[in-house]
Amino acid sequence: MYINEDAIRRAQEMYGVNSANNAAALPPVNDPEKAYAELTRQEYLDYVQNYRSFEEGLLDKARTDTSLIDQAREDVGLASQLTKQVANRNLSRYGASLTPVQRQQMAKGLERSNVLGGIQAVSDARLAQREANQTLLSDLINIGQGVNRSSQSQLGQSAANANQLKNAYTQAKAASKAQTYSTIGSLGAAAIFAFAF
Repeated sequence: MYINEDAIRRAQEMYGVNSANNAAALPPVNDPEKAYAELTRQEYLDYVQNYRSFEEGLLDKARTDTSLIDQAREDVGLASQLTKQVANRNLSRYGASLTPVQRQQMAKGLERSNVLGGIQAVSDARLAQREANQTLLSDLINIGQGVNRSSQSQLGQSAANANQLKNAYTQAKAASKAQTYSTIGSLGAAAIFAFAF
């Protein structure tokens, strides 16, 4: 779980607490909705200050990164040279002597193989690049949604609890008032009966 050290420090300064683990020293929250709003605002400001540029960089990378394709293009040239060198070493190793036409046909065959291999390598790199970019983008979305859901859920529950407490207090106050009127009515009725007899 991610813990924002700056937010903890600011909360400690705001509420005069010396230790992040000393929850008993925190003052009671009289208005959870206001505390919720302040905390949400501070989290947003922390995000803007500390993480937005990094996240935007990752988003830009997910949209425009072509590093795998570029590397595949470089590797094609290197692979072509290596293939030619391997073919020449094999010819010299086995003492084969080729006619000029055979050499020309071998060079054309190697060139065709290298071109086709290069096309396949770049095509595979494009698919891999697209998948890597989409994976990065979906990971960013999932991380952001997960953090948001967990923090908003806990803070929302706190605000809902405060609202339930307020409603319970209002209901208890109304019930107490009704009970008081009922008691006064009963006493008044008893007094009327007492004077009647």
